[in-house]
Amino acid sequence: MSVEIKSFELSDPLTASLKGFADTNPNVELILKEKIIFRNTEKDKVALISGGGCGHEPTHAGFVGKGCLSAAVCGDIFASPSTKQILNAIKIVSKNSNGVLLIVKNYTGDVLHFGLAAERARALGINCSVAVIGDDVAVGRNKGGLVGRRALAGTTLVHKIVGAFAEKYSGKYGLDGVSKVAQVINENLVTIGSSLDHCKVPGRPFETELNEKQMEVGMGIHNEPGVQVLDSIPPLEQLIEKYMLPKLLDSEDEDRHFVSFDKKDEVVLLVNNLGGVSNFILTAIVDITKSFLQKNYDITPVQSICGTLMTSFNGNGFSITLFNASKSSGAIKKEFSEVKSVLDLLNDHTEAPAWPIKDVEMGKSPTYDEGILEDVIDVKKAGTYDFEKLSELLKAGADQLIKSEPHITHLDNQVGDGDCGYTLVAGAKAITENLDKISSKYLSQTLAEISDHIESAMGGTSGGLYSIFISGLSKGIIEQCGENDAVDKEAFAKSLEVAYETLCKYTRARPGDSTMIDALEPFVKEFSSTQDFHKAFSKAEGGAESTGNLEAKFGRASYVEDTEAIPDPGAIGLVEFLRGVDSKL
Repeated sequence: MSVEIKSFELSDPLTASLKGFADTNPNVELILKEKIIFRNTEKDKVALISGGGCGHEPTHAGFVGKGCLSAAVCGDIFASPSTKQILNAIKIVSKNSNGVLLIVKNYTGDVLHFGLAAERARALGINCSVAVIGDDVAVGRNKGGLVGRRALAGTTLVHKIVGAFAEKYSGKYGLDGVSKVAQVINENLVTIGSSLDHCKVPGRPFETELNEKQMEVGMGIHNEPGVQVLDSIPPLEQLIEKYMLPKLLDSEDEDRHFVSFDKKDEVVLLVNNLGGVSNFILTAIVDITKSFLQKNYDITPVQSICGTLMTSFNGNGFSITLFNASKSSGAIKKEFSEVKSVLDLLNDHTEAPAWPIKDVEMGKSPTYDEGILEDVIDVKKAGTYDFEKLSELLKAGADQLIKSEPHITHLDNQVGDGDCGYTLVAGAKAITENLDKISSKYLSQTLAEISDHIESAMGGTSGGLYSIFISGLSKGIIEQCGENDAVDKEAFAKSLEVAYETLCKYTRARPGDSTMIDALEPFVKEFSSTQDFHKAFSKAEGGAESTGNLEAKFGRASYVEDTEAIPDPGAIGLVEFLRGVDSKL
């Protein structure tokens, strides 16, 4: 079937969109180079930062305003912002706030890069925490596995409610209190979306697997597959009653039963436009949904919210979110007695332009100190070492990895998208080509700078994983060594353990999941036990080989059937780097 999709195309749509947004919202400031939208936050209050890939407007920038977010960090289309962008946003808002909470949608790139930014912020002495949001019921426990639920329009309720709490109470309860409220709200949200087709991404050819008679229930906001493809498009009433609400409210569906709703609970209904639905239809969806909630579940929403809050460009669909305000209020009041009802926080005034039920009050445009955006890696000096020897080892590892790239790429073409080898080589070259520029006296600083170079050069999930691990290694050196202490094998072994523990905070991949963790974990474990690099390398090699007998559970390979006979290219890549290092020891 030939589908004609007409769309305006721009040479630089992201820049134009951000500049236009800033021009029409004088309460915020745009740092175009870093793609950061921010406002002033009072010094005694906790600042909230969210962000992610563009294409979901008005999320995230539209929720920057007093009583909501303090800043939004914008990545490229459907791609996480970089760690540097996020860290710069943290630096900006931390200058005029009492702690920073990062509200992160549960997508791999976002979790990794926001997590790494938080780790780096804490290394700089900034009080920073991360709240990961997931509300999608299309990704049930079986399908979502260890990754968890995707984040959809319910995230905007987190922005609003937590923003109001931070505005009113964070001076008393601080970052820990604000983080707790975010957790409670997320635990009481469920969302399901439906779309007639995939969205059209600017600058890219339109692709869809749906024909004109089909639609998809549970489609994600990046054109990800849903839970069910309907071979005929049902009437709107039938779609809501038979396919959407049961996935939100069926308590017997153990795979998708994330939130309980009792008859006496105060429930908030949010109907969100994915981008291509008219306001005429959208408000009709509110009425139809309320009718079936009352008829089939004896639920009368205490409040209904309707609007374009989290889109997927021109996505021809909508999502329904249910929020259990009663259970949230009960949990919050136990710790914060001043909060009578979470509904009060939901309806407190905000200046965020995207919030659909409050007017925006005009205020003074914020300012910032450009000096805090300087690209400086500032960590504690710890651990003296032999820089020339380290350089020799890193170059040997890089050379071996470059030599092995064709094999790694061949493996990734079978189970992934074919870029693993190139990505790893880019990271290796980023290390070796910058050795003459990095600090050479203290290992803690050298590792921090290497982490920064890797994250900048590699990008994506691999860059985030390796950058977090090496940042954790730097942290371990600081914990084990003083400024004048030489790094010995014992200190390095303990630092490797810290690095691995740090990495595990931001990925749920574990040994047996057919990822590079299958090579990294046995390497760390063996070196920690014996302090023998060659033995540790041998364990890593065995772990990588074992991935050929495992089913992939993370990354793009997890979507491909019959991957058991093919070893994980990421694990093989790590082993090849270690092989080069081992050859010089």
